[in-house]
Amino acid sequence: MARTYSVFADNIAAAYSATVPIAAINGAATIRTRIFDLMLGSPAVADNAASWQIKRTSSAAAAGTAVTPSPLDVGDPASLAGAAYVAPSVTAVTLGVAVLSWAQNQRATFRWVAAPGKELVSAASATTNGGWALMKTVETAAFNVSFTIQYEE
Repeated sequence: MARTYSVFADNIAAAYSATVPIAAINGAATIRTRIFDLMLGSPAVADNAASWQIKRTSSAAAAGTAVTPSPLDVGDPASLAGAAYVAPSVTAVTLGVAVLSWAQNQRATFRWVAAPGKELVSAASATTNGGWALMKTVETAAFNVSFTIQYEE
């Protein structure tokens, strides 16, 4: 049975950048992470819009604010994957194609849940720590966001 984990951050500054992910999940050469649930919203009350994407990455984000993945089953060990938010070391060179893209008003909450067996699966090899980046790709104004990403490994 797969081990499942959750990472989140609340009310973080999320200025638009083509190369700085709002969140990153860093895989390991021995695992493939599978995102199965994503929630994103804003605690602010203005009326702005943004476009978002989940992209595969081919290298780990080495900077940003570390987030410790929490096991959804308290009997599971620590996650082999790492996570961070506002992770500036992931560059456009290591970002892959978008696998999920959506537009969202700041006053709305977005939730995506994978159909069983249709999770977003990271790349993995003996030399590459494949992972994920949550990117704000377009915005009408900067605003803070809160997110939760749940994945299995």
